Amino acid sequence: VYSSSRLNLVVPSRWMADIVDASPLLNRFPVHYIPTGIDIDVFKPGDRDEARSRLKLPHDRRIIFFAAANINERRKGLHLLAEALRRLDDPPLLMVAGNGTVARGIETRYLGAVLDEEILADAYRAADVFAVPTLADVLTQTAPESIACGTPCVAFDRGGVTDVVRHMETGYLAKLGDAEALAEGIRTLLADEELRARMSVACRALAEAD
Repeated sequence: VYSSSRLNLVVPSRWMADIVDASPLLNRFPVHYIPTGIDIDVFKPGDRDEARSRLKLPHDRRIIFFAAANINERRKGLHLLAEALRRLDDPPLLMVAGNGTVARGIETRYLGAVLDEEILADAYRAADVFAVPTLADVLTQTAPESIACGTPCVAFDRGGVTDVVRHMETGYLAKLGDAEALAEGIRTLLADEELRARMSVACRALAEAD
């Protein structure tokens, strides 16, 4: 079937393009990379305090944001993020968008399912860091949205998320599945406001260029 096929393959991430290139079944076909579309006029940097006021969030806390349609879907990695937060001496407030619940003992602010893009953009702006602990994704929509808003990400070093989360440039890449490495990434970013400011500029530049 493959030998007689004439296919053009379209992939949404460079990571997947590399997977296709390594495939003995698919590597002879043309591959076209079309990145995930983000409206950068909606998802854009803005005043953090104003965003927090609109969402009724505290102004004096570090906030880490996590979002997924179903936050308890295991491949999204919330259980590993919760474990990482437990390892921090001074854990930030966890803000969550999506359906589901967070494990007990993690201070959490629930936004519920957010369908309004303007509200979602405010959530990214309100956060100090966006967490993408996904264990298996071609390219989660949330990471490019966060990057476009200028909010650096902490993620695992596998999958399509590595297209936009570049280690110590637009965020922090931790070893896949390692909660302690994820905790170290959160520590590193939350402890250094100047680093986050530099990353924010790099995030927006990447969103506009990509």
